[in-house]
Amino acid sequence: MVTSLFSEADARAVEAAIARVEQHSSAELVVAVLPRSADHWRGRVAVALAWSLAAALAALHFLPWKAADAALVAQVIVGAATFIALGWPPLQRFFVSPAGAQRAAHARAFQLFAERGLYGTQGRTALLIFVTELERRVVLLGDATIHAELGQSGWQREVARLVERIRQGRLRDGLMEVIAELEPRLAAVAPAHAGKRNELPDAIIRD
Repeated sequence: MVTSLFSEADARAVEAAIARVEQHSSAELVVAVLPRSADHWRGRVAVALAWSLAAALAALHFLPWKAADAALVAQVIVGAATFIALGWPPLQRFFVSPAGAQRAAHARAFQLFAERGLYGTQGRTALLIFVTELERRVVLLGDATIHAELGQSGWQREVARLVERIRQGRLRDGLMEVIAELEPRLAAVAPAHAGKRNELPDAIIRD
Protein backbone atom coordinates (compact mmCIF):
# COMPACT_ATOMS: atom_id res chain seq x y z
CA MET A 1 0.00 0.00 0.00
CA VAL A 2 1.29 3.47 -0.92
CA THR A 3 0.66 6.07 1.78
CA SER A 4 -0.24 9.67 0.97
CA LEU A 5 3.24 10.80 2.00
CA PHE A 6 5.18 8.13 0.16
CA SER A 7 5.02 7.28 -3.56
CA GLU A 8 6.46 4.41 -5.55
CA ALA A 9 9.24 6.69 -6.77
CA ASP A 10 10.02 7.63 -3.18
CA ALA A 11 10.20 3.95 -2.26
CA ARG A 12 12.66 3.19 -5.06
CA ALA A 13 14.94 6.05 -4.01
CA VAL A 14 14.98 4.96 -0.37
CA GLU A 15 15.57 1.33 -1.32
CA ALA A 16 18.60 2.42 -3.36
CA ALA A 17 19.90 4.25 -0.29
CA ILE A 18 19.40 1.10 1.81
CA ALA A 19 21.37 -0.96 -0.72
CA ARG A 20 24.19 1.59 -0.60
CA VAL A 21 24.38 1.41 3.19
CA GLU A 22 24.54 -2.37 3.07
CA GLN A 23 27.30 -2.29 0.45
CA HIS A 24 29.51 -0.29 2.81
CA SER A 25 28.72 -2.11 6.04
CA SER A 26 27.50 -5.43 7.40
CA ALA A 27 24.36 -3.76 8.77
CA GLU A 28 20.94 -4.99 7.69
CA LEU A 29 18.78 -1.88 7.33
CA VAL A 30 15.01 -2.30 7.07
CA VAL A 31 12.57 0.58 6.54
CA ALA A 32 8.84 0.25 7.18
CA VAL A 33 6.37 2.97 6.20
CA LEU A 34 2.85 2.04 7.27
CA PRO A 35 -0.40 3.98 6.89
CA ARG A 36 -1.20 3.25 10.56
CA SER A 37 -0.02 1.13 13.48
CA ALA A 38 -3.47 0.10 14.73
CA ASP A 39 -7.16 0.57 13.93
CA HIS A 40 -7.89 2.78 16.95
CA TRP A 41 -11.52 1.78 16.64
CA ARG A 42 -12.63 2.55 20.20
CA GLY A 43 -12.65 6.31 19.72
CA ARG A 44 -14.54 5.96 16.44
CA VAL A 45 -17.14 3.73 18.07
CA ALA A 46 -17.67 6.13 20.97
CA VAL A 47 -18.23 9.11 18.69
CA ALA A 48 -20.43 7.10 16.32
CA LEU A 49 -22.60 5.95 19.23
CA ALA A 50 -22.95 9.52 20.50
CA TRP A 51 -24.03 10.78 17.10
CA SER A 52 -26.42 7.87 16.55
CA LEU A 53 -28.06 8.59 19.90
CA ALA A 54 -28.38 12.28 19.01
CA ALA A 55 -29.95 11.34 15.67
CA ALA A 56 -32.45 9.04 17.37
CA LEU A 57 -33.46 11.76 19.84
CA ALA A 58 -33.85 14.25 17.01
CA ALA A 59 -36.08 11.81 15.13
CA LEU A 60 -38.24 11.28 18.22
CA HIS A 61 -38.59 15.04 18.62
CA PHE A 62 -39.26 16.07 15.02
CA LEU A 63 -41.06 12.95 13.73
CA PRO A 64 -43.21 11.84 16.66
CA TRP A 65 -45.77 10.15 14.43
CA LYS A 66 -43.12 7.74 13.21
CA ALA A 67 -41.11 7.70 16.40
CA ALA A 68 -39.89 4.13 16.65
CA ASP A 69 -39.14 3.54 12.98
CA ALA A 70 -37.57 6.94 12.41
CA ALA A 71 -35.38 6.68 15.49
CA LEU A 72 -34.07 3.26 14.50
CA VAL A 73 -33.33 4.28 10.91
CA ALA A 74 -31.63 7.48 12.04
CA GLN A 75 -29.49 5.61 14.55
CA VAL A 76 -28.27 3.07 12.02
CA ILE A 77 -27.57 5.53 9.20
CA VAL A 78 -25.92 8.23 11.29
CA GLY A 79 -23.92 5.78 13.40
CA ALA A 80 -22.59 3.89 10.38
CA ALA A 81 -21.83 7.07 8.41
CA THR A 82 -19.99 8.60 11.37
CA PHE A 83 -17.91 5.49 11.96
CA ILE A 84 -16.92 5.30 8.30
CA ALA A 85 -16.14 9.02 8.05
CA LEU A 86 -13.88 8.89 11.09
CA GLY A 87 -11.76 6.27 9.35
CA TRP A 88 -10.33 9.09 7.21
CA PRO A 89 -6.86 9.67 8.72
CA PRO A 90 -7.04 13.47 9.15
CA LEU A 91 -10.22 13.01 11.22
CA GLN A 92 -9.21 9.83 12.99
CA ARG A 93 -6.01 11.44 14.20
CA PHE A 94 -8.06 13.72 16.48
CA PHE A 95 -9.36 10.69 18.38
CA VAL A 96 -5.97 9.07 19.03
CA SER A 97 -4.25 10.26 22.19
CA PRO A 98 -0.48 10.95 22.06
CA ALA A 99 0.09 8.13 24.56
CA GLY A 100 -2.10 5.75 22.56
CA ALA A 101 -0.31 6.65 19.33
CA GLN A 102 3.08 6.04 20.94
CA ARG A 103 2.02 2.68 22.38
CA ALA A 104 0.58 1.53 19.07
CA ALA A 105 3.67 2.56 17.11
CA HIS A 106 6.07 0.82 19.49
CA ALA A 107 3.94 -2.33 19.61
CA ARG A 108 3.76 -2.55 15.81
CA ALA A 109 7.48 -1.85 15.43
CA PHE A 110 8.42 -4.62 17.87
CA GLN A 111 5.99 -6.95 16.10
CA LEU A 112 7.62 -6.26 12.72
CA PHE A 113 11.08 -6.65 14.23
CA ALA A 114 10.15 -10.17 15.31
CA GLU A 115 8.06 -11.15 12.28
CA ARG A 116 10.66 -10.07 9.71
CA GLY A 117 13.57 -11.79 11.44
CA LEU A 118 15.57 -8.72 12.34
CA TYR A 119 16.60 -10.32 15.62
CA GLY A 120 18.46 -13.21 14.00
CA THR A 121 20.97 -11.76 11.56
CA GLN A 122 24.63 -12.72 11.50
CA GLY A 123 26.43 -10.37 13.85
CA ARG A 124 23.14 -9.01 15.27
CA THR A 125 23.45 -5.92 13.08
CA ALA A 126 19.86 -5.27 11.96
CA LEU A 127 18.25 -1.85 12.27
CA LEU A 128 14.57 -1.07 11.74
CA ILE A 129 13.38 2.43 10.86
CA PHE A 130 9.63 2.34 11.44
CA VAL A 131 7.31 5.16 10.35
CA THR A 132 3.56 5.28 10.80
CA GLU A 133 1.65 7.99 8.98
CA LEU A 134 -1.63 8.15 10.91
CA GLU A 135 0.00 8.42 14.32
CA ARG A 136 2.94 10.44 12.97
CA ARG A 137 5.31 8.36 15.03
CA VAL A 138 8.81 7.06 14.32
CA VAL A 139 10.55 4.15 16.05
CA LEU A 140 14.12 2.97 15.53
CA LEU A 141 15.01 -0.49 16.80
CA GLY A 142 18.50 -1.92 16.56
CA ASP A 143 19.55 -5.48 17.28
CA ALA A 144 22.14 -6.11 19.99
CA THR A 145 25.28 -4.92 18.19
CA ILE A 146 23.69 -1.79 16.76
CA HIS A 147 21.81 -0.86 19.91
CA ALA A 148 24.86 -1.26 22.14
CA GLU A 149 26.87 1.26 20.12
CA LEU A 150 24.30 3.63 18.61
CA GLY A 151 20.95 3.20 20.26
CA GLN A 152 21.57 4.00 23.90
CA SER A 153 20.46 7.60 23.46
CA GLY A 154 17.13 6.44 22.09
CA TRP A 155 17.76 7.67 18.55
CA GLN A 156 16.35 11.05 19.56
CA ARG A 157 17.95 13.06 16.77
CA GLU A 158 16.85 10.68 14.02
CA VAL A 159 13.32 10.39 15.40
CA ALA A 160 12.95 14.17 15.76
CA ARG A 161 14.15 14.77 12.21
CA LEU A 162 11.76 12.22 10.71
CA VAL A 163 8.75 13.44 12.70
CA GLU A 164 9.45 17.00 11.53
CA ARG A 165 9.69 15.87 7.89
CA ILE A 166 6.39 13.95 8.21
CA ARG A 167 4.69 17.13 9.44
CA GLN A 168 6.15 18.98 6.47
CA GLY A 169 4.92 16.31 4.05
CA ARG A 170 8.55 15.43 3.18
CA LEU A 171 8.90 11.87 4.41
CA ARG A 172 11.19 10.82 1.56
CA ASP A 173 13.60 13.68 2.32
CA GLY A 174 13.62 12.77 6.01
CA LEU A 175 14.41 9.12 5.34
CA MET A 176 17.17 9.98 2.88
CA GLU A 177 18.72 12.42 5.35
CA VAL A 178 18.60 9.99 8.27
CA ILE A 179 19.96 7.10 6.20
CA ALA A 180 22.81 9.31 4.95
CA GLU A 181 23.64 10.29 8.53
CA LEU A 182 23.53 6.70 9.72
CA GLU A 183 25.64 5.28 6.87
CA PRO A 184 29.13 6.12 8.25
CA ARG A 185 28.07 5.30 11.81
CA LEU A 186 26.78 1.88 10.78
CA ALA A 187 29.94 1.24 8.75
CA ALA A 188 32.04 2.03 11.83
CA VAL A 189 30.03 -0.24 14.14
CA ALA A 190 29.41 -3.03 11.63
CA PRO A 191 32.13 -2.84 8.95
CA ALA A 192 31.73 -4.73 5.71
CA HIS A 193 33.57 -8.06 5.40
CA ALA A 194 34.17 -10.61 2.69
CA GLY A 195 31.63 -13.13 3.92
CA LYS A 196 28.82 -10.64 4.26
CA ARG A 197 25.56 -11.52 2.52
CA ASN A 198 22.26 -9.70 2.20
CA GLU A 199 20.10 -11.46 4.79
CA LEU A 200 16.99 -9.27 4.64
CA PRO A 201 15.12 -7.77 1.66
CA ASP A 202 15.84 -4.13 0.83
CA ALA A 203 12.23 -3.52 -0.22
CA ILE A 204 10.35 -1.13 2.04
CA ILE A 205 7.64 -2.69 4.20
CA ARG A 206 4.40 -0.82 3.54
CA ASP A 207 1.60 -3.02 4.93
